[in-house]
Amino acid sequence: MKASAIDVTGPTSFLLKGPYGFGKTLAAASFAIGGPTYIAYWDKKKPVELVTYFKRFGAKGKKILDNIEYDVYGGHNANEYLQKIIALSQDCRYFAVITDSITMMTSGVVSWSSGFNDKGKHVGLKAENPQQIIPSWDEYKSETAIVSQSLDLSRTLPCHVIWTAHPLPSTKIEGSGSSMKVSKTISIVTYGSKVAGMVPGQFSEIYHFTQSNDYNTNTKRYIAETDAIGDDFAKTSLGLPRELDITNRLFYEVWLEALAEVKQAQKQKEQEDALKVENIESNVNPFQSQPDTITQSTVDKKWNASKGAYE
Repeated sequence: MKASAIDVTGPTSFLLKGPYGFGKTLAAASFAIGGPTYIAYWDKKKPVELVTYFKRFGAKGKKILDNIEYDVYGGHNANEYLQKIIALSQDCRYFAVITDSITMMTSGVVSWSSGFNDKGKHVGLKAENPQQIIPSWDEYKSETAIVSQSLDLSRTLPCHVIWTAHPLPSTKIEGSGSSMKVSKTISIVTYGSKVAGMVPGQFSEIYHFTQSNDYNTNTKRYIAETDAIGDDFAKTSLGLPRELDITNRLFYEVWLEALAEVKQAQKQKEQEDALKVENIESNVNPFQSQPDTITQSTVDKKWNASKGAYE
């Protein structure tokens, strides 16, 4: 395959991250306006926020809600999520597949794997059993295995792949004794550190969601940042502007508009560059670089080095 054949407007992988309530789930779900969308929902009992929000958009909102299918996952059925991704990798007819969120997914996987005994048999969780209450090395391995397999399989899906994350504050301890150093860090997962380092590299687009107050209109603005702000990492491979203002707008439509502007700017630059080359070529004297024509009389003469002339 040639890099020149890459379609930047085709199916894209997104990681939408930010605090709870900043609009990540709604932004991801807005892709349903483009076609059938599946949400693997880990965060709460059910995504009631979808109904409340999208009803504001009339016919568009109804179309989005009609296009969304979802299943709720947690510590009781974390393995079913992986089975769903495996099935989709073999036959996916969705426009977008959303995992909401990796943060609660890691918690659910660890809880699910805690329900197995040493022989791999699923048993009921018991509060008096410390081996089930406190995650062991095996639980962390399950977390890494399921997340890594899900990410790997998601890359094969012929649709938009969107994962959300809720950065959580955590503490990092380095060294020991008098040289011990304790620092505050931010992680997008609830348990192991390996998954937190693995996830971002799997996505070409990472947007960090923020809020700000517009005191002139007394309204709250919802922003998707495409570039890093301090410790809040973000990136875009599509050349999008630093901010996407999604206040009272569907994220998918804002994203498409920004992408169209980038494509238009690139097309205009290509036309300008082509015009410059054309002007340069039209101003070139085709005889300028040609040597002087050698006449027969010059050939008959001999060069006198002392005089610097033909005689």
